[in-house]
Amino acid sequence: MAFAYEMQMEKIAAALGLDPVEVRRINMLREGDITATGQQLKWSVGTRDVLDAVLERSDYHSIKPSVGPRAGLSRESVISDDRKRRGIGLSLFFHGAGFTGSGEAKMKAQAGVEITSSGQVRILSGSTEIGQGTRTIFAQIAADEIGVNLDCVDMEEPDTSRVPDSGPTVASRTCMIVGRVVQLAARELKQKLLSFVAERHGAPEVELIQGTFVAGGADLETFPEIAREYIAQNGTLRAFVRYSHPPGIEWDDETYTGDAYPVYSWGADVAEVEVDLDTCEVSVLKLTTAHDLGRAIHPVLAQGQIEGGALQAVGYGLLEELVWQGGRIINNRLTNYIIPTALDAPEMESIIIENAYPHGPFGAKGVGELPIDGPAPAIAAAVFSATGAFVNEIPITPERLMAAMEGVKSDE
Repeated sequence: MAFAYEMQMEKIAAALGLDPVEVRRINMLREGDITATGQQLKWSVGTRDVLDAVLERSDYHSIKPSVGPRAGLSRESVISDDRKRRGIGLSLFFHGAGFTGSGEAKMKAQAGVEITSSGQVRILSGSTEIGQGTRTIFAQIAADEIGVNLDCVDMEEPDTSRVPDSGPTVASRTCMIVGRVVQLAARELKQKLLSFVAERHGAPEVELIQGTFVAGGADLETFPEIAREYIAQNGTLRAFVRYSHPPGIEWDDETYTGDAYPVYSWGADVAEVEVDLDTCEVSVLKLTTAHDLGRAIHPVLAQGQIEGGALQAVGYGLLEELVWQGGRIINNRLTNYIIPTALDAPEMESIIIENAYPHGPFGAKGVGELPIDGPAPAIAAAVFSATGAFVNEIPITPERLMAAMEGVKSDE
């Protein structure tokens, strides 16, 4: 869908003779606007921020006038030889975090935090680590919320006999939805310990700072000491919380209207491509991305997800095509279903924008799916910039691009 609506923006700009950037600025969603489902955007709308950031970092406005079919072909900065032409294109896109509509409200994902007999914090969640960094960010969230060092936190394996149902590991929901539940469970557990210490020492206000309970500026006891003492007196120390939507988030399953998601993540991409005019092959030279994640719990892991998703999207835009015959996929192996490799990876620059979402863990939103939405339309826009040909279907194979370019010639 992002490819469809972004190509419409490109076609509108071309038909009206307008700058594609200005068409986006005129039509972009802003805080307070109403979406197609009747949802009012209440918070963390980063359209302007991601667009401004990606344009500035990519030097889009300086490059744009010097590329394309009407540019001076002798400039070395524009093309490598007479039969290769460069172009630049952009996209502006968004993706909801969590399940659509009433999914999260019905599921009521649960997670918990417990203290072990050794004084270690253990996270209890059914969310699965599949390389996206769940174990790391959950530990960070719990450690920061409780006030202990990261090495004091570990995570129980997602065995259903030992952890609650946190919902599936899909839908850009692990950090924002389950991470928020982990944060609230950690907060509840911490409050139990603070009350225990306050009563034990007769102190009205107790804080937990870097693993030490403090009252009136004086150190009282360490976290492991208090945790073991609490367990000795009261037994297990656990806290479980279920997810619930923020106040005012409502969805009607009958009319399919209302708040489709509590919040959206926003992104913008600029792609620079080179088109071989003889073979109609497209090479992505550079991809500059900006993503509004609310808060990057672990910036390096977030950047890794952005770059990994962006490379997948290069395949989505240029290479990967399912071929069906008689209801079966006939290119069902990597010998004939082509995915991008390291040789296809462009230079990448990713910019993280943080517009905090007040109901996410420390302001975080979803990031898993967002990076794959924008590169394909940005690449297609760059191909149009280079050749003057719109390709309405992806992947942009040499055959499709050749047909589109021949259509441009026939129109002329």
